[in-house]
Amino acid sequence: MKSPVSAPASGSPPAQDELAAVMALLRQLEDRVASLEALAQPGAAVRETPAPAAPQPEAAARTAPAAVLGLLGRTSLVLAGAFLIRVCTEGGELPRLAGVVLGLLYAVVWALAAHRAGAKARALDAACHALACAVIAYPLLWEATTRFAVLPAAASAAILLAITALLMAVALRHALEGVAWTVALAGLGTGFALMAATSAIPVFCAMFLLFSGATLRLGGALRWPAALAADAAILSMAILAVAPRSPELARNLPAPAVLALALALVVVYLGSFVVRALTVPHSVRAFEVVQTLLILPIGFGGAVRVAQASGTGTAALGLAGLAIALGCYGAAFTFVRRQTEGSPDFRFLTLLALLLLLVSSPILLPAGWLSLHFALLGLAAAALGRRFQRPSLVVHGAVLLSAAALASGLPGLIGRAFVAAPAGWPWPPLVVLAGLVAGHLILLARRGPGPAPWALRLACFALGAAGLMGLAALALLAVPAADSPGNLAALRTAALALAAMAAAALGRWLPAGDQGWMVYPLLGVTAIKLLLQDVPQGRPLTLTLAFACFGAALLVAPRLAKAPAP
Repeated sequence: MKSPVSAPASGSPPAQDELAAVMALLRQLEDRVASLEALAQPGAAVRETPAPAAPQPEAAARTAPAAVLGLLGRTSLVLAGAFLIRVCTEGGELPRLAGVVLGLLYAVVWALAAHRAGAKARALDAACHALACAVIAYPLLWEATTRFAVLPAAASAAILLAITALLMAVALRHALEGVAWTVALAGLGTGFALMAATSAIPVFCAMFLLFSGATLRLGGALRWPAALAADAAILSMAILAVAPRSPELARNLPAPAVLALALALVVVYLGSFVVRALTVPHSVRAFEVVQTLLILPIGFGGAVRVAQASGTGTAALGLAGLAIALGCYGAAFTFVRRQTEGSPDFRFLTLLALLLLLVSSPILLPAGWLSLHFALLGLAAAALGRRFQRPSLVVHGAVLLSAAALASGLPGLIGRAFVAAPAGWPWPPLVVLAGLVAGHLILLARRGPGPAPWALRLACFALGAAGLMGLAALALLAVPAADSPGNLAALRTAALALAAMAAAALGRWLPAGDQGWMVYPLLGVTAIKLLLQDVPQGRPLTLTLAFACFGAALLVAPRLAKAPAP
């Protein structure tokens, strides 16, 4: 009898199936371990899905010229349609006015097509369509106004402004900067050509003003050509209005229209600049400064000149300028905090106020009272600037006192005192001289902590130097009239030598005034005068006096200038 243990196990079918399954699982594990080891090796190649093939450069090179040629072909068809309308108009199939209107509508259609192409990100198509519109519209406006004479000047200006604005809106909406510049320059050039051809200068000046005002809202570099075009148009209008070349031109330039447009230039730009300076920090740039310096003489000065020529009176313009100046001062010191006094916005507002004050005051006051007016304002500005530690007011005070000196004729009197025969002084120069000395003392009276700023030192030096030279010239009047040129030359040498010693003494005892700077220039001027005037004209006695005064100045002035202040 056989034992069950000794029976062979391989003969059972279930055991064979299980063994085959285990062997298959071992083979799978072996394959996976081998694949992982292959991935772990440094130079193993990794299987990736093949990327889609990039377009060949040859194919792109073949498609680009085809696209450009196709676009040029479409543009040629656009221009062919415009010429077809022209042929029909010149041949009489269309009335001239209807042909002009149809041509303008045809141009507008392509401006809209440019907008549609830009919305689909086809920048080249949009640029070509916009330029085609400009090529159609601008020459058509020129011929419709000058050759066909079917459009009045006002209608041409309005249509030109509308088409230019439409094309620029499309160009800027779709970031076509080159198209925007081309359209702007072409529109401005067409406007100047039509203004010269039609002599309707006020109409096109208004068009330039509207266009430049619109570019102010856009910002960017496009403001420059628009602003310069408006300035040039207003300047030309003001010059022709003062001295028209023909009666027809005089009829086309009525004084009220010229005054309104010239003042509109000032109001549009200055209003925009002031509002931005008060609402947007650090908004003043080179454009604002340059345009302000241009529109004041062109707009405000042109309005004053036209008002004088037409006899309408200038008092209202002067009062308006003073009111705006006071408003700018108030806005600068009210809305701009003290810690931002050195900001471009504050400097712009105060500079604008000072310029308006300087150009408006001569309109209202005669020369004598004008010097007194400037002297009082200068003293007030200097006193307020030193009291509240405002360097800008100190500088404005020095500028106003200098303007007072110029208005009174003080520099000319000082020059004549040392070159020609001295003459009596009227009261305005005497008052201004007293104001210069008082302004110098005011700036020296209050000193803030720390070193004085350069603006304060420069203003103080300028007032002190002018006052010292004025006193030296005035001293020559106190001496009885000289009976010979030699005596007069010796007296002038003595006055200059005393002025040099006085400058050295002031520089030592009042170092904040910086009058020591004048010592060596005065000594140099005295030496040149001694050689060129005293030696040829003098006698032994006068030369003795002149050389003695000059020698004393050479000995005393440098020692006083170098000596330490007590």
